[in-house]
Amino acid sequence: MLGNVDRGHTSFAFDYLNLMEDQITAAENAKSISGEICKWSGAVFGILLGLGFFWAEAQKNDLKTLPWWKPISVLIAGAAISAHGNNAINNKRTTELTALLVRSTNSASELPKQATPEYSDLLEDSDNK
Repeated sequence: MLGNVDRGHTSFAFDYLNLMEDQITAAENAKSISGEICKWSGAVFGILLGLGFFWAEAQKNDLKTLPWWKPISVLIAGAAISAHGNNAINNKRTTELTALLVRSTNSASELPKQATPEYSDLLEDSDNK
């Protein structure tokens, strides 16, 4: 019967570790919908509008007099919006991992404390000096 208790305790420990690992994995893979929208719209529209400006200007002018600042500025703006989306996603993941850390710390502090044996020096307790 003691073997069953140990296996049950070990099973509980492994279940707890698997549960914690699943929660950590979920927190690491958390997604922000607005972050994903910024990330992809910045990338797609930045590239499409940049190429569109380049194509429109190339149709009007020859490549020597092409105002390069228009397509380059649109590409940079798209990259900035995409980076903002990446930051939002990473902030969401950091928030989830921090919340998981706080929950695990709080649940660990609620565990009953083990009784620690008190140390007493026999010479201090006696009248002999």
